[in-house]
Amino acid sequence: MIYFLSSFTEIMGTSAKKARIALSQLILTSNKIYGHLINITKSKITIEKSSFLRRNYLQLLSVIESLLDDCENLNEKLLRNLPLTKYSSFVGKDLFKKNLDILKSRIYSFSINHDLVKLLLAALRNVIDKKEIKRGELKYALMILGEFLNLDDLSTEKMEDILIQYDFNTPKFFNYCAKKCLNETVENTSLHSQMENIISLEERLNVIPQKRFVRLTFEDESIRQQLKTLYKEKKESLKERLELRRNEILDSKLWQDNEKAMVNLSVPQMGLFIRLFMEQGIIPREDIGKTFNYYAKHFRTPHTSFISAESLQKKSSDVEFATAKKMKSQLIGMVNWLNEHYNTSNFKDS
Repeated sequence: MIYFLSSFTEIMGTSAKKARIALSQLILTSNKIYGHLINITKSKITIEKSSFLRRNYLQLLSVIESLLDDCENLNEKLLRNLPLTKYSSFVGKDLFKKNLDILKSRIYSFSINHDLVKLLLAALRNVIDKKEIKRGELKYALMILGEFLNLDDLSTEKMEDILIQYDFNTPKFFNYCAKKCLNETVENTSLHSQMENIISLEERLNVIPQKRFVRLTFEDESIRQQLKTLYKEKKESLKERLELRRNEILDSKLWQDNEKAMVNLSVPQMGLFIRLFMEQGIIPREDIGKTFNYYAKHFRTPHTSFISAESLQKKSSDVEFATAKKMKSQLIGMVNWLNEHYNTSNFKDS
């Protein structure tokens, strides 16, 4: 073993290609021994001899795995792209499946985003279900599982942080993060609030520690860099929209608050109020987008001077129960006022 490691170190100093060939030959040797091991039961030999051969084969396989592990310590980059030996694949898959079952039993007892759980389990299964698994792939999958199993409690945020920390750079995880970013910014009516939200996401990303030389797919860009690019593009887009909004306000002399009519409603309540007028035929429904754009442009609320037309329209249909309840209370108040001042309480339509 010492001689092989010494030779491997010498080869690495002269040619990575030769080192790869030497390691590939070692893997092939291990696979041949493993083939003999699983065929022992088919041989017509005594039980004593079968047990003897089995012990020797297992000992040889263990020695080869130790050699490969030691070589990996010398050059992890080279080893992680080589396939597992059949013996290591058998042992590793068994351990992986056991750990995955434990994680599944734990993960569903916590309130974790369903999409996140689904994409994580699917990606890990894809790794382990490959016909030929690379050493680095199995090592990464077991490392991720180990991190989750070591946590006393699981949450969506903790899982996201670990996946970013360990560079879980699958397209589906990036799409999940991008969708979450979009949803969080759309919920904010103010462009300034959207900008603050993006900055908060950037700050969260920057404080997550990064594991060096760890990544699910080294051929693809790191998830951290992908998210940094996404947040940068979002910020640039918001800056452009803010600049356009400022120019619009200055050009039309609407930058002063008294140029817009005040409505003592929240933005969601205002959106629902406009929707009610449409449903009753008081406001035409021919051009809904234009209608909401008009109200966003000419009205403001006590806490929002500049209302997004898209957000106002979205909140008119995505109505929370508390908003509907508040609006009902206001409508009842209007009816009571009519009854009090115009004696309409006993009036019935014919």
